Amino acid sequence: MVESRFRRQLFFWIFVLPALAAYALFFLYPFAQGIRISFTNWDGLTPRAPISLPRAEFESRILQRLARPADRAFLLEVYHLDEDDGLFKRYELSGARRYRVYALLRAAGWQPENYRWVGLANYLAIFSGRVEERFYPRRLQVRHFNPDSSLPGAILARDFERVILPALPGEEERAFLRSFYEPSPEGYTLKPEYDEFALEDRVWLLPEVEREGAVASTKVDRFLEGVKNSGLSQDRGALERAVGDFLASGPISAAGAAQARQAAEEMFGLGRLKSLLASAWVQQSFDLGVVGFTLFFTFFNVLCSNLLAFFIAMALDARLKSRNALRSVFFLPNVLSMVVVALVWSFVFYHLLPALTGIDKWMGDPAKAPWLIVMVQVWRESGYLMVIYLAGLQTIPADVLEAAMIDGTGFWGRLRRITLPLLVPAFTVCLFLSLSNSLKCFDLVYAMVGPSGYAVGTVPLVMDIFFDAFAKRLAGLATAKAILLFLAIVLITGVQLSVMKRREVQQ
Repeated sequence: MVESRFRRQLFFWIFVLPALAAYALFFLYPFAQGIRISFTNWDGLTPRAPISLPRAEFESRILQRLARPADRAFLLEVYHLDEDDGLFKRYELSGARRYRVYALLRAAGWQPENYRWVGLANYLAIFSGRVEERFYPRRLQVRHFNPDSSLPGAILARDFERVILPALPGEEERAFLRSFYEPSPEGYTLKPEYDEFALEDRVWLLPEVEREGAVASTKVDRFLEGVKNSGLSQDRGALERAVGDFLASGPISAAGAAQARQAAEEMFGLGRLKSLLASAWVQQSFDLGVVGFTLFFTFFNVLCSNLLAFFIAMALDARLKSRNALRSVFFLPNVLSMVVVALVWSFVFYHLLPALTGIDKWMGDPAKAPWLIVMVQVWRESGYLMVIYLAGLQTIPADVLEAAMIDGTGFWGRLRRITLPLLVPAFTVCLFLSLSNSLKCFDLVYAMVGPSGYAVGTVPLVMDIFFDAFAKRLAGLATAKAILLFLAIVLITGVQLSVMKRREVQQ
């Protein structure tokens, strides 16, 4: 049956043309605007047409630069002068009037300070590494102790023996460190007599300070600060001056002076200990960065999700009475909202696992957090991919498998020669979905770690774009990153679809 030309044209005008118009309006136009914004330094807030401008600036930098009187008259219809504050203020703009104002401002050479054309600066900053240092993978030194902080009450045996002690310059320093810490089930624990707060209490509990008020609290604070600073610099002269100034600040008994001096000496020793810990408790680490974590997450999520989904589908393809129930159980995580999934697993990682294992840091550990996020995504996504693989398995003709079994072909032979070749269309769909979902992942990571993801190296590219645009007010740079991400997704998924489709034809 040959369809008439009129009927084809009718269907085109009724269905296809409106779809193309909607596509142009809701994708092509915003995409073109995004490309334009990526060449600016827009902060995400500043309008292209200023809401208000000082009278002198408006007249000298805009009105006087327009040659046509009609253009100046049009701007004076859009902007009105407020005599009280000397500002030209803009009325509400919409439709064609807004774009005409943009054109006139551009013709006058006026641009907002935070909405200027910068050309390829954003793209050059991205490719040259001049964006934030956490964007690309990098090696860095992780300092586990700050000398201005209080001494750690406990240090893990692994860190104490393998990191701190080998980094100390000599045996004297190692013996000095061991004199403050003693072995315990938790590792190495600070001896109670060296508790910094207890030493400070010796000064605060002096009768002249606590009851009589002969020495002001500000003098005590200044004394303790001076002792701590002298301990960090190991300046005994500064220590003596701090003690002398404190003893001269009020009537202090001989016993009180001896107690304050003894506390100062012990705190001076703690200053040396802090300096040693700060210099020795340093480890070399590798930060994946935004790009590295995105690639890490994409690779392992695609690999693990597809493998797990395929194995589950193979298991459910057997003649099991509970197959439908098991299929629903495995598919259930995909029904849940991503935020709900993130909250459930956050409770597991932040509360349940620490209580069960005694290990406090799970999501807060940079070595564990990337793997845990991949695990949660695999747990959620594999059920959806399983349905696709299971549908593909059920399209394989049973008589082909039975003929192979009669010919003596084993399980692995049937899998390699029959099942996998006939599942290429299912592999194509699943790889495309898992690739695209991994590259644009946002809500799971944001709900689980939020801005702290920078500290543990679990910020994907979409989340970094979000923070650039809305937290750092770098909408131009964020849009440039988004354009590059879009091109990367198109390129990677395009290559994947091309390769897999070619395999389908060969099969």
